[in-house]
Amino acid sequence: MVKWLTLLLTLISISFSVEILSQKLTTDEEGNILAEGDVEAEYRDYFIKADRVRYNPRTKEVYAYGNVYVKRKDGSLEVLGKEAYIDLKSKVGYFIDAQGKFRKFYFSARRVDKVGDRVYHIYDGEVTTCPPDRKELKVCFWKARVSDRYVFSFSNSLKFFKVPFFYSPLVIFPVGERRSGLLPPTIGSNTYNSFIYIQPVYWAISRDKDATLTFDYRDRQAKGLSLEYRQAFTLKDRLYFRLSYYKEPEPPGEWWKGREAKTFRENRFRLEFNTGFKNWKFGLDLPSDPYFFEDVYFSQSRRTIPYTLSYITYTRLEKDYFLAFNLRNYYDLSSEDNSQTLNLLPEFGFYSRPRRFGSLFLSLTSTFTNFQREKGLRSKRLVFTPQIELPMKLFTLNNYASVKLINNFYFTEGSEEFPDSRVNSLYFEDRLPVFGSLSWRGLDLSNVLEFVYTFSPENFNNPQFDSFDQVTKENNVKLRYSSSLSYGGRAVSSLFLEGGYNLLKSYRFPTDSKLIERNLLPLRVILSLYPTGWLTLSEDATYDANLGVLATSVSSASLKLWRTSLSASYVVSRNSEKKKLSDQYTFKGELSLSRLVFGGSLTRDNIAKRELYRNLYLGIKGACWALKVDYKRTYYGTEKGYLREVFIVFNIFNLRDFKLPLRRK
Repeated sequence: MVKWLTLLLTLISISFSVEILSQKLTTDEEGNILAEGDVEAEYRDYFIKADRVRYNPRTKEVYAYGNVYVKRKDGSLEVLGKEAYIDLKSKVGYFIDAQGKFRKFYFSARRVDKVGDRVYHIYDGEVTTCPPDRKELKVCFWKARVSDRYVFSFSNSLKFFKVPFFYSPLVIFPVGERRSGLLPPTIGSNTYNSFIYIQPVYWAISRDKDATLTFDYRDRQAKGLSLEYRQAFTLKDRLYFRLSYYKEPEPPGEWWKGREAKTFRENRFRLEFNTGFKNWKFGLDLPSDPYFFEDVYFSQSRRTIPYTLSYITYTRLEKDYFLAFNLRNYYDLSSEDNSQTLNLLPEFGFYSRPRRFGSLFLSLTSTFTNFQREKGLRSKRLVFTPQIELPMKLFTLNNYASVKLINNFYFTEGSEEFPDSRVNSLYFEDRLPVFGSLSWRGLDLSNVLEFVYTFSPENFNNPQFDSFDQVTKENNVKLRYSSSLSYGGRAVSSLFLEGGYNLLKSYRFPTDSKLIERNLLPLRVILSLYPTGWLTLSEDATYDANLGVLATSVSSASLKLWRTSLSASYVVSRNSEKKKLSDQYTFKGELSLSRLVFGGSLTRDNIAKRELYRNLYLGIKGACWALKVDYKRTYYGTEKGYLREVFIVFNIFNLRDFKLPLRRK
């Protein structure tokens, strides 16, 4: 942070005459030009003020006295000092009793000297991001040498409410461009380790390349290191590589209890790689075992990653077509052997944009996909779907009609469940939207009513991999309605409704895709209410009236009032046999009282009849610092049970959160 003080001597950069405005301009006996009374000057991007300025034309020396003020025109720098001296020949000088702000940093120094080309000496200085009237946390130093590459700061103390609690005789850190050096470490302990120390070392190789070597020491669990390499080819094309290696003690400790013995690896690793060049993209993410993420990482988002993906893709977008090639291999981290994970090895796709032929628009969607896995249903599928679109006027309304010619071919291995290996059908759709709006005394209501007719003549018993496979007999009349209501420019509500009738008695149930031979289609309702600026209510539900089943329902409410924020959500889904597939609710809340912050969240699964996740935290916020204790409890299945964690999270100068793991069991 001392690096920002290098900008104090902006005046020193002046190497030629500057037009100066003042109330009084005279010349003394020695030939010095004296400007007095509200002296103002502008030089390039800087605005300069002082009570008095003396300039020697012969020696090219400038002295500024009294309320010397320098401000960058973009507002990023402001400096106020008692006195400044500039030698325009040798480009050296000083600034006395300087204080000001650079971006979000406030600083002060007794004296700043420029002693060479881009070399500064700073005496008795302090730096903080706290406001000037609330310097609760600051760094003080006796002397600092600042160059365009590094800062050497001597006798440094970190003061909290004027009480020093950390001292270092010497601090060295890079400034300006990226510099090699140590990055902030992670230090702590957890249930499995009494001591953890993770130290990253950064290496700035060149302007377009850098690397990070991280040493990870844990006194009981695996010890390891990782190497990251990054390189930029263009603004869009980049290379990223990371290899992490850990040596697990044998036999392993209590963290391996409840796991299959065959999953144990003494030598554990994770190999990551991704890059891109023009239209090509390559990625590899290969862990040695499904528990690598859970054991190595501390953050919830990384430790609970469900799968990794390795891929090769090629895409080409032209004026008339889009071409894609994919190789996608998934590693399911929730599976012990990964044998039933479905992969795309490979997939080719070609999409022709609509081209006009008279009043018609013709397009084409075609794909070839190899759905591959070791165990379970797998197949090679060819999709060839031409589409014809006809926009036209129906009286004064715009009508849109389209026909898809569906041709799906399946080469399924070892499955007698799906006898239909060939799907040839058509899908006709006609849409007629009607728009309307109403305004009255500040109320504005916008409406869209859309009549939709769809037709597809036949059902098929074919494999179901994605949306291309859902070909169902239809003769549907649908109605879609959407509206938004606002008052005085503020949103009040929004509504979406969709329902319909199938004359051929055929549709797929929304959750399990089971074929239902009834007429009435499921009803979809999405409603959002904003009765006040601090309350939001929403519901997204799909109801099947034929079976009397609420297929899906996502209900949520959020409240933000005064210093309190609360939210709740409830998610439930059922299959066509009314069996619950999911039934969970989540609560979140936070309360801020002056400097104190208290909050938490809870997720409960009513099917499993247990909490899946609980989080509680208590923190205190300062002028430019924060401290929080964070407790988490996560359910990892019947074998592992609950994992409890406690973290200390602190932030210094509002720059970055540092998290120390204290407990994990």
